[in-house]
Amino acid sequence: MTAAPGEDRIEVGIVRRGDRVVRLDITARRPIGIGRLAQGKSGEMIVALVPRLFALCASAQGVAAAQALAAARGTSLSPVVVVAQASAVLAERMIELLRGTMLLLGGGGSPALTHQLRDLMIAARPSNPAAPRDDDAISHIAQGLDALGLAPSSFADAAACRRWLGSDTLLAELHRPLAAEAEFGVAAVDPLTAADDAAIGERLTGLGPSFAVRPDLAGRVPETGAFARNAHHPVVAAFGSGLFGRLLARLIEIAATPELLRAVRRGNVDTAAVVQSAPLGDGIGLAVVECARGRLYHLIALDAEGAIRQFEILAPTEWNFHPEGPLARALVGTNLQATEADRRLVERLVAAFDPCVGFDVRFREAADA
Repeated sequence: MTAAPGEDRIEVGIVRRGDRVVRLDITARRPIGIGRLAQGKSGEMIVALVPRLFALCASAQGVAAAQALAAARGTSLSPVVVVAQASAVLAERMIELLRGTMLLLGGGGSPALTHQLRDLMIAARPSNPAAPRDDDAISHIAQGLDALGLAPSSFADAAACRRWLGSDTLLAELHRPLAAEAEFGVAAVDPLTAADDAAIGERLTGLGPSFAVRPDLAGRVPETGAFARNAHHPVVAAFGSGLFGRLLARLIEIAATPELLRAVRRGNVDTAAVVQSAPLGDGIGLAVVECARGRLYHLIALDAEGAIRQFEILAPTEWNFHPEGPLARALVGTNLQATEADRRLVERLVAAFDPCVGFDVRFREAADA
């Protein structure tokens, strides 16, 4: 997630010795972020600008900036505003996860799915950005998901999920062939959680962009995103941590969105699970938003006049696509041939980690790397 995402791209180099993957070379061409642009500007100006700079997850980025600024000033946003922010992030998260799933599986070329996604986008759009989604909007979202076959009951447990996979809905038909790839990309899961926030805030403050583009926590490079958030769900536990389990984690989260939106609206859920912030010292604030691709961090530090002197963004992509991160752990040690079929399999796994930008997959021999 960077400003001007059209200029950004990731290259995933699969380095093999024989047919065995020995390492991943992951490189990214990143445009200059907005940290330098923000220096010396007013907080209000940057908070207003941030959502317009991001083609994807604009709501999450805007919420993170607003929360970080409030924390830097030592103030708190009103509960009504925070509820509206959490509602916006959840609705956007659902749309982004669904859009990414359709593109990954080829469903983006289906007129029926495209039409249903458009209807969901309309239903998810707020009539009042300063308020949570109302009951009618949430009902329309639930109806749209039901039309796609994504009722929460379909993913209550492994048996329900298997019944869903056998159904005649188009999304189930698109997922069925990948059930055979449940073991591909299996790896231990180390989720990025709120327990990591303090250490991340400290490193962002002290190291700035050098940490934001290659983060690690004393050698740990945890995973973030829908799979990390749902790693202990019974369906995910049944199907494992490979490609197929990652795809199901998205569907679980998509299907749960209407009830989450209702719970947020009624005050029955802690919004800190979606958006939170905290001051890190005089004039420094850290915000965290659980967006579609994972845990998004914004850090804002203010100077003595109240202008921004430091603005850092740590995107989920930097964890998941770290050369020693979750994608690397899923692929290093596997056997892959430089065939179109294996390339396509890797591309699906990369897309399941959702890099947010375009990517290329290339096979290399260790002797040439």
